Amino acid sequence: MSMFRNASAFTCIVNHCLVRLSDLLGTKKVKACVQSISKMTHSYTIMPIIDANGKLFSPLFIVMKEVTGDTFGPQVQRDLFTAPNILVTASSSGKMKKEHLKVWLEEVFFPHVGDRTVLVIDSWSTYKNTALLDAATPEGRHVQIVTVPPKTTPLCQPLDVFGFRMWKTFVRKIWDWVVRDDIQCELHLRNAALKLQSLVHNQFSSPRFREMWKVGWTHPGYFENDEHVEFKTPSQFCFESDAAKENHRCSVAPCEKTHFLTCAWCKATLCFEHFFQCNHFCEVIN
Repeated sequence: MSMFRNASAFTCIVNHCLVRLSDLLGTKKVKACVQSISKMTHSYTIMPIIDANGKLFSPLFIVMKEVTGDTFGPQVQRDLFTAPNILVTASSSGKMKKEHLKVWLEEVFFPHVGDRTVLVIDSWSTYKNTALLDAATPEGRHVQIVTVPPKTTPLCQPLDVFGFRMWKTFVRKIWDWVVRDDIQCELHLRNAALKLQSLVHNQFSSPRFREMWKVGWTHPGYFENDEHVEFKTPSQFCFESDAAKENHRCSVAPCEKTHFLTCAWCKATLCFEHFFQCNHFCEVIN
């Protein structure tokens, strides 16, 4: 089942607003809190890959929006946040183009597949560019493309069926915490957004969530679900653990700050500073 892969581009909003607000029924205007009004309409693209065994692959492909076009300026490139689990490119719109697909195939996809692969993708017209696919395919490799019909991705594409909603919820929880508690962390900035996606990808890569990723394949009927296995989503495990319910403190001595997240790898209880600011990139399962 490891030969079956699904990849999909997902648009991420640069600046979230704190939407859990309440007011009297019928109120025409409800005030919201954001970090940057000018970034409310900005977005960028991520493109994860999963296989039918429930593995999330690295690196995560990211296309950031840059006014300079499809490349970063020298200073931006020099100061750009880097991590072992992300590959960052740029476009003037923050969306993927044909050139980005070529980079994704050569530097993200093919280095992590075997000689024969079945790739499930949506109906984006660029995916149908057989000349581009053939040029990027290494000698001795064969890829069978399975195209999800138009307007059926929420029903048939594994990442859309059970993946992106979990990803979006996890990111939203981090944003809500920062905005609600007025933490001095500008998540709308380029490097903060890249660090955020790197850390989210790292948490979602934990073996604890393999059963979750499998649901995206079994629910649409690609494979049969032989047994029902209970699992927790990343948000449930990381934000709704016993440590969170009991208001535990950060486990990094001598920190006494409030628990923010339980690491999906090592199960450490971390405050926001020791998770995000200190870049808790973990691959030690406990």
